[in-house]
Amino acid sequence: MRFPVLKLLPLLLLGLVPLLPAASTPNASSPRAITAEDLWSVKRPGALDLSPDGARLVFTVQEYSLEKNKSQKHLWVLDTATGATRALTTAESSDNSPTWSPDGTRVAFTSKRTGDEEPALYVIRADGGEAEKILDLPLAISSPRWLPDGRHIVVATSVLPALAADRAAMEKELKKQKDSKVTARVTENATYRYFDSWQTDGYATHLILVDLATKQTTDLTPRWDRRFRLDEETQFDVSPDGRWLALSAGTTPPPYDGPENPDIYLISIADPAAPWKNLTTDNAGDDSAPRFSPDGRSLLFGRTTKLHGEAEFNRLMRVDLASGTITRLVAADLAPLDWQFSPDGQTIYFSAEDRGRTKLFSVPAATAATAAPAALVGDGTNSALTVGAKSLYFLKASFTRPDEVYSLDLSGPAPAAVVRTHLNDALFAGLKLGRVEEYTFTGAAGDTIQGWLIYPPDFDPAKKYPLLELMHGGPATMIGDMWQPRWNAQVFVAPGYVATWVNRHGSTGFGEKFVASIDGAWGEKPYEDIMKSADYLLAQHSFLDAARTAALGASYGGYMAAWVCGHTNRFKAIVCHAGATDFDTQFASDVALRGRSPRWAAPRGIAPRPTRARTR
Repeated sequence: MRFPVLKLLPLLLLGLVPLLPAASTPNASSPRAITAEDLWSVKRPGALDLSPDGARLVFTVQEYSLEKNKSQKHLWVLDTATGATRALTTAESSDNSPTWSPDGTRVAFTSKRTGDEEPALYVIRADGGEAEKILDLPLAISSPRWLPDGRHIVVATSVLPALAADRAAMEKELKKQKDSKVTARVTENATYRYFDSWQTDGYATHLILVDLATKQTTDLTPRWDRRFRLDEETQFDVSPDGRWLALSAGTTPPPYDGPENPDIYLISIADPAAPWKNLTTDNAGDDSAPRFSPDGRSLLFGRTTKLHGEAEFNRLMRVDLASGTITRLVAADLAPLDWQFSPDGQTIYFSAEDRGRTKLFSVPAATAATAAPAALVGDGTNSALTVGAKSLYFLKASFTRPDEVYSLDLSGPAPAAVVRTHLNDALFAGLKLGRVEEYTFTGAAGDTIQGWLIYPPDFDPAKKYPLLELMHGGPATMIGDMWQPRWNAQVFVAPGYVATWVNRHGSTGFGEKFVASIDGAWGEKPYEDIMKSADYLLAQHSFLDAARTAALGASYGGYMAAWVCGHTNRFKAIVCHAGATDFDTQFASDVALRGRSPRWAAPRGIAPRPTRARTR
């Protein structure tokens, strides 16, 4: 290495490297540049769910307190006709996963409130009042799903399998583990850690049926002895008739000496002792995020087929439950996420990354295997999709605004997304942000590479500005037009920088071949792209100062920071944040390198992104 890699970004911003121009102090009454502290003042909506009649949307809003060093999350309700919003819960709590009852009178959710050791199951009337605690368990409750009868809810929790039927014994053992002074972990399993989570606690995921009237519980998965999935996601759906669960669960038991191979199972709610029916025995890869059609005759799910972490797009599949026939849908070079049917089952909606945006698409259900999907919302980053009979509701963000709730009226001739909440208007009215431009240039292998150029507030083309080359993580991810709560582009440029963020080779959203182009060679093409982006911008823009440049990255971006540091001295400073720089130590701390459907892998293979489809 020609010079040391700086580990902490604040050292750069505090002026240890002479990059910053003198900053002026704005008048107190005028908008000011954004600060890192402002990021913690942003209200963060999430977890949208539309009432059965489409009249109300429930969602969560998370708010942070720097003084208390903690956050709270509450339920809010949007009146979809008037646009009025109100807080449904106000207790000091963290409320999650709201879901409407079939008759639209109640909302079930999970929350950790005063007296709760772990998140418990609560139900609140939609017209207000106090939330009622329905159930607590020794370990956290998550993912509530109503049965169609409105009298039962299915939830997920973790158990110690040998003690699952004896709550007192399980609580005693959990306390013993918690109080133990021993921090060493012993296991014979080949997979013992996933990202930042240990897999050595002996937990198993179970699904529990809750009777709301009696508060009695039934274990629907009593024989399951491990996590459903190594990524710790609980992916299941309830059939429209309330008779079945569709569940994504790994088929490979400990010691996990082979691919995880999650499959889609049908599980009887009425008879938990009945054998599970595996619907996807044809695939040794990952089958994920099942979702029933409204008529209950088929299931949508996601699929990857490769076993060793290659860069592979998630496929949207449909299985006919009567015949078992599996068909791939959406043949376009996209990786669908968040798939959902329209209430009448005639249309499938989904989100997918596409050239620096996360767009919303639709495709006719009857011809989804051959029809080209139509882009309904093409700008920004759109997520948390929920579907009504006449409208879509979702979150939208961009480089210049964080998430707000939006809607799209499907009945009009030319639907346009309309903002429905204004959670952060007051904050952003007092902030000055820089404009953002998209550009393209010729990168490695002669391919066209897309990038973003972010200007500082009060930009003056007659001045000279330092250039920050930001490098995104992954490697199989995309830097989209989105609001980042951590590596925020506007915060980077606020002191007087110009920043660029490039979707170099290996980025998603530009076709599966482009992602796979760095498989087994993480550094070469991305490095060339990064150098050529800097060359292109310096040649195009006289306001950029070639003598004052820096390269910054986190995770795989940190890997690239180390790579850049070892290959050039053109940058005055390099920031390596949480970078992967030693694959021997990476092997000892993560699921990487083993090739069992990982979500982060070593240069020999690049994992697909996790599927985050919403199921209910």
